[in-house]
Amino acid sequence: MTWKPRSRSCVFALISALGCAAACGDEGGATPATMTDSNQPSGIAGGGAGSGGGAPAGGGASGMPGTSGANGAGEAPGVGAVIGTGAGIDMGAGGTAMGAEGTASTGSAAGSAGMAPASTDTDGDGVADDVDACAQDPNKLAAGTCGCGVLDTDIDFDGALDCQETCPADPGKTAPGLCGCGAADVDTDTDGTLDCEDDCPFDDAHVALGACGCGAPDTLPLCLRHRYSFEGAGDVATDSAGDADGAIIGTTLAGDGTLLLAGGVSDQYVNLPARIISTLGRDATLEAWVTWTGAGAPWQRIFDFGSSDQPAGQQGPNGATYLFLTPSNTINTDLRLAYTNAGPPAERVVNGPTPLPFMVAVHLAVVVDGAAQTLTLYQNGALIGTAPTLDTTLAALNDVNNWLGRSQFVADEEFQGELDEVRIYSVARSAAQIAADADSGPDELPEQ
Repeated sequence: MTWKPRSRSCVFALISALGCAAACGDEGGATPATMTDSNQPSGIAGGGAGSGGGAPAGGGASGMPGTSGANGAGEAPGVGAVIGTGAGIDMGAGGTAMGAEGTASTGSAAGSAGMAPASTDTDGDGVADDVDACAQDPNKLAAGTCGCGVLDTDIDFDGALDCQETCPADPGKTAPGLCGCGAADVDTDTDGTLDCEDDCPFDDAHVALGACGCGAPDTLPLCLRHRYSFEGAGDVATDSAGDADGAIIGTTLAGDGTLLLAGGVSDQYVNLPARIISTLGRDATLEAWVTWTGAGAPWQRIFDFGSSDQPAGQQGPNGATYLFLTPSNTINTDLRLAYTNAGPPAERVVNGPTPLPFMVAVHLAVVVDGAAQTLTLYQNGALIGTAPTLDTTLAALNDVNNWLGRSQFVADEEFQGELDEVRIYSVARSAAQIAADADSGPDELPEQ
């Protein structure tokens, strides 16, 4: 209630009295309180009864008719004048009453209480603290299962809330186990050593890397595991270095040592056997001689080894694990190499300075170096770039879809151009070796 005194002389009387009660009205009044050096009233007393009644001290509400005003409560020790600072005013028909908390110059005095503070919303969630059981948490109104400050979420959709497990991002585990989160406690090759402790988890004869990685004799020339020269006719891409022949889908060999792919949505590509990359060991080098027409949409694939978010053999809305090379992308329109064992957010990429040249035969080389933990791209023997990798364990690549000319992502078009040769080594070849390979061309194997 707004304080509007009926008489300006009342205000002057109050100030000059320094805490004494005063009442100004048509009828009745209050006797001033007596002041001593050691005992002082906390405020100004309520007014006496008038025809309209007084009001309780310290309030601000209208008095009930016929009710006498109450004196201000409380005393303050010490010497000093007291002036009400939180005064409430009652405007009755018979007079004006004033009572309030007082503040002493040498002590404190408590009068009757004023209005209660308004409700607050500490966390700014639109709900007042007095009805919000998680007043410090803007995301919750009640504790739920995980308590205030922790969301009741299950980000890996394994049925266990994140606050109840120690592997919240691993749908296969709720606790680290022996191999930790993100690695299953399995022994794929049944050699008695868990995959996470086995350098060759798909090779039951080795738990340590040999000179040519896993699954190959140390004397294998060049550590060349697979070679596709696209010789002959028909729909088989023969592996002249190993035993992983590929199936040519939607078209046939040209008969001149090349494979022509129409691109677009022609569904023409080469389907290579599963696990030809993940079984190599720690390191790999992939080389390809290609000619790109430059036509069609971005994100075509020269190769894409890995898996989609759909069952094996199928493209999906997204890739899951992959090692791919595209002649052009929509991020910067340039040549791009990408590698991940944990979906697109974990990609490591190397970008070329331009898209792949149009209608020109180009040599491309990709090196995965497990020891250095790097991913490197070369074009025509020249270094394009290198990126660090979070995980160079090729065994973690779920390469159930190993495709030349096709993407794990269903939205991407097939490669439009010509494949002359593709080679896969189980070692990280040096820059000098790659430059020599580029010079010698697709029809001749290097000396070293």
